[in-house]
Amino acid sequence: MQAKYTYSIIGVVSALLLTGCLGAVSNSSKTTSTADQNKTLGITIPGEPMTTDPTTSIETNGGAVITQTGEGIYRKNANNKIVAGVVEKKVKPTENKTRYTFTIRKNARWQNGTKITSQDFVTALRRQANPATKSQNLDAISYIKNFDAVNNGKIAVSKLGVTAINKRTFSIKLSKPVPYMNYEFTSFYPLNTAAVQKYGSKLGSDSATTVANGAYVIKGWKGSNDSWYYVKNKYYWNAKNVKIKRIKVTVTKDDNTAQNLFNAGTVQVTNISGQYVKNNANNSQMTVTKTGRNNYIYFNSKKSVTANENFRHALSLVINQKTLAKDVLQDGSQAATNIVPKNYTSDPTAGEDFVKEVGNLSPTNIKQAKQYWQKAQKELGKQNVTLNFLCDDTDTEKKLAEYVQGVAEKYLKGVTIKIVAVPHATHVSRDFTGNFDLVTVGWGPDYPDAQNFLDGMQSSNSINFTQWKDAKYDALMAKVSNTAKYTAAQRWTYEKQADRRLMKLDAVIPTYQASSAFLVSKDVGGLQWDEFSGTSSQLQYAYWK
Repeated sequence: MQAKYTYSIIGVVSALLLTGCLGAVSNSSKTTSTADQNKTLGITIPGEPMTTDPTTSIETNGGAVITQTGEGIYRKNANNKIVAGVVEKKVKPTENKTRYTFTIRKNARWQNGTKITSQDFVTALRRQANPATKSQNLDAISYIKNFDAVNNGKIAVSKLGVTAINKRTFSIKLSKPVPYMNYEFTSFYPLNTAAVQKYGSKLGSDSATTVANGAYVIKGWKGSNDSWYYVKNKYYWNAKNVKIKRIKVTVTKDDNTAQNLFNAGTVQVTNISGQYVKNNANNSQMTVTKTGRNNYIYFNSKKSVTANENFRHALSLVINQKTLAKDVLQDGSQAATNIVPKNYTSDPTAGEDFVKEVGNLSPTNIKQAKQYWQKAQKELGKQNVTLNFLCDDTDTEKKLAEYVQGVAEKYLKGVTIKIVAVPHATHVSRDFTGNFDLVTVGWGPDYPDAQNFLDGMQSSNSINFTQWKDAKYDALMAKVSNTAKYTAAQRWTYEKQADRRLMKLDAVIPTYQASSAFLVSKDVGGLQWDEFSGTSSQLQYAYWK
């Protein structure tokens, strides 16, 4: 899992392949002059990465960097199809679909020219599972045999189900069949073993401690500065097909600044949102696409007010997701009525969309909201409450928070919401420490299964920042996870039951399903996004037209 847990900063993934100026033409079919190849491409990113260590990174901006500098067991090709990455080919699992055996490409190398070895994958997975690492990025590797015992410190990390057979061949043994494992393997990155030994916990804290195996090497990032470069990795196995040699990355949190940089020709690819999407409606260099990413409000279940079920019902019922998406965000996003996004996963038997089958589980009803708030006031013994609402200091997040603040204070008399807009890194840190009453977060999918969204609310999940716990929900999700016992159709039934339980208790409030709005220069081609993409497309496929 790479940056699976993402924040509601700017719509950053697309559910449809881009067309027009982002035509689906592979860069390998284009030829460019030497002068064009040497031109620097300018792009923006909405925040600084916390780390470039793929075994600990769990947020959007870090994921955006790792997408450019790293390559996993598998990768996405120019059309976002899963193909072999560091390994020679995609493989079929053996031993009742629980063992995968891979052979690394002969020409797969690190940025320093040393060969990538099986030990580098063993190092990475053991580091990620080791409780001493304190990684929160655990969902994808949780399927590996003995993961739970290793991560709980009950057995040695050497017992994890990953084995180096020889220098180029390694195997991964799962605890059960996982039907969507090919998606997960795209985020199983190797780590340079020598670098891990040298840098320890500082690995990925800046350019000097980042050792790339992907298309680009990061240069000039000191760990907190707001601009750096990607430089073509001459040792990348597919370097001959990487057309753009140098990319300048600029952190840009403000849409007005992003648009001005684009209009001035300083950057050629940038995100925009809200009114800027509306203002560019007739701009042929803008494209807006729906994504597979949903955004939510989380409640801190350790705080008396936000743990109160009637208060959660009240707040949920005053939020009108259609108004939020259409009139507030104005960026092409759509109303979210469920923790699972629309048009994301379908019934294995009937082919019906998950959200359509379960119905609207997050309605708006002001009258009922007021009634629930009155019940909450009696239970809490308070007529007035003040809550902090944590969000990123970006346009989209602040607009969302201001909308929720407005409707809550208007219809739930006695409720005061104070918006706490902070830099992305601070937001992440406060989530993990539970330093919030309400917080807005987003989830970008790894694989097309409702479990990808439902897992996060299990009581044992590392990103359940709400600390909400419900025995019935956990029991249903345990069945969903038991792929060895239950068929796809049975799992689908349990997923719907778990979803209805979660939404009935208003453990989270869905807000909007993000769209992705990009300004892309007419001089740039080769970039495509899909519902699993991160904050930027895979730049190795970009070319100057």
